[in-house]
Amino acid sequence: MTATYVCPPGFKTRFEVFSEIGSTGDGGVHRMEATAANGKAREQLVVWLRQEGFEVRVDQVGNIFGLLELAGPDAPWIMSGSHIDSQPQGGRFDGAYGVIAAMEAAITVRDKLKADGSAKANLAVVAFSGEEGARFNTFMGSKVYMGGATAEETLSQKDAGGIVARDALAEIGFLGSDTPPPYPNAFVELHVECGSSLEEVNARLGIFERWWGAHKLDIRFIGETSHTGPTPMAQRKDAVYAAAMMITGVRRLADAAPVGSLHTSVAKLLVSPNSRNVVPDSAIGFVEIRSPDPDIMADNIAKVTPIVENAAKTAKVDYEIVRDDLRRPGAFDTELGELARSIARDLGEEPVGVTTLPGHDAIMMSEVSRCLMLTVPSRAGLCHHPDEFTDMEDLELGVAWLATILDRLVTNPPAAKG
Repeated sequence: MTATYVCPPGFKTRFEVFSEIGSTGDGGVHRMEATAANGKAREQLVVWLRQEGFEVRVDQVGNIFGLLELAGPDAPWIMSGSHIDSQPQGGRFDGAYGVIAAMEAAITVRDKLKADGSAKANLAVVAFSGEEGARFNTFMGSKVYMGGATAEETLSQKDAGGIVARDALAEIGFLGSDTPPPYPNAFVELHVECGSSLEEVNARLGIFERWWGAHKLDIRFIGETSHTGPTPMAQRKDAVYAAAMMITGVRRLADAAPVGSLHTSVAKLLVSPNSRNVVPDSAIGFVEIRSPDPDIMADNIAKVTPIVENAAKTAKVDYEIVRDDLRRPGAFDTELGELARSIARDLGEEPVGVTTLPGHDAIMMSEVSRCLMLTVPSRAGLCHHPDEFTDMEDLELGVAWLATILDRLVTNPPAAKG
């Protein structure tokens, strides 16, 4: 058994302080990307990082990097973190736990390695912008950092109210210009499970081995406004009517699939002019097709087209695809997973290998770095809800696990992803 860390005593206090920023008063938080509450959370994180001796950089899309140069400017980097934005009326654990945990773990590792001089890599903490996609597109920050999108196209996105991402970030003071650090040789993200697999087997630690894919289509139906009173039903060009048919059709795809093989949703609808007495002339439905199997994804995304075409024809409206975004299923680094498994056992726990159905920044990072995702239990599997909860003892165990893993990676860095 090798030496392991314990959770730093400051973690609990910092996490509780952070949970009050944007608090909804019922255990949850409302910190959508580039809102005032999100800005306050960013400011608090930057204060802590600077107080603890990190070099802080904020890049063009607001990603916050805290850098510890432990082994010199030419040494490789090891990075850990997550995101601090939330869903509307979301939970306080999702994302923020991984950022606060990464900071506390990095401080502890830095202090130990400073004393023994054994660091062979530098250490970075990151809070990526806009992972949740609740206001702008999903993976707003990590997708730009790993080269999957440009800063310009990301900053040009608009929210439902027409506010441009560039202006929103500038308003909170986080439209940065700093150069981000190089791609790390390894990226480690600690996250609450947002599922019930660990709780079902009474496990305290989990390793995400694979992730489900997701194909997302934003489909706009284009109708014509008219008065809901006198306009004959046969003459209406109702965009919401078409959207409703699409919603039920997409749901039927999942109902017809084998259990556990396909999840579908249309969880967001933007309607214009959104007045009770006006037939809507525009309705954008946000379609998601999720599966662990790429063939199932492809087969069902192909079935969406006739559903949409039939809906448009029946409602006598046109349609257009506003956004088409594919995230294929995949797997995280197995060698890093084995390292995490070994260290968990040193901590007296047997970790469980699980699959993540939600998306995470580590999935984006897996394109450019060897990636490891660690997880701790979510009570009843709740996520994106004020009642999402993880016991403090499990949170602290996760931080100790993360710190020990970062120590191993900094003292014995893996080769960069080929």
